Amino acid sequence: MLHSHHNASLNVTVHSADHLADVEHFGKNDPYTQITFDYKNEKSFQKTAVQKNAGKSATWNQTLTLDNYKPEYQELYVEVLDHEKTADAPIGFAAIPLRQVLEAPGNVLSAKFDLYTPEGKQKGFITLTIALAQPGQTSATIELNAASSPQTKGTSIIIADHQHRVKGLKNKERLADGAGLALAGLAAAGAGYLLSQHKNDKKTEEAAKRDAALAGNQ
Repeated sequence: MLHSHHNASLNVTVHSADHLADVEHFGKNDPYTQITFDYKNEKSFQKTAVQKNAGKSATWNQTLTLDNYKPEYQELYVEVLDHEKTADAPIGFAAIPLRQVLEAPGNVLSAKFDLYTPEGKQKGFITLTIALAQPGQTSATIELNAASSPQTKGTSIIIADHQHRVKGLKNKERLADGAGLALAGLAAAGAGYLLSQHKNDKKTEEAAKRDAALAGNQ
């Protein structure tokens, strides 16, 4: 275990996720992962790239760094979301107790963790390598420790306030989705009205031409 955590950082390699919930209405999930020490601070999240059309499984192998680790940080908060044009939809989330990392050899934990739906049902897994790095520790040392860390089954939990946030994201996405469908319906109705009006104008124009032709023949 590290003797001092002053100015330490947390390096999190997001390897992959599998058996994810399908939250797409049309097509496949476009998932990305975001992590933070403080889910109440939206700007604190670090995010992976979006995996387009990945569906229920995704691979990133992307390392994210959370600076300024403090001993009072008890959990790492993880969220997997489906990227949308309006509001992103939560696929799964979890809180990972950092005690596991502090107690792991070299302060490195490579493990598969349970994910949970916004309703709290276990659905899907995410594979991470979490390494606590002290100032001055080289990336080569961190990578060596990570490579020598055997993969295990890690512990993830649900924090009620974090779940409340994720439920809020789901509600926001539903509202945005509903608004989008409503606008699409209005657009379709408007297009139908214009088409109908165009047909009526065409009929009126043709009738006027016929009347003019009849009048000329008389």
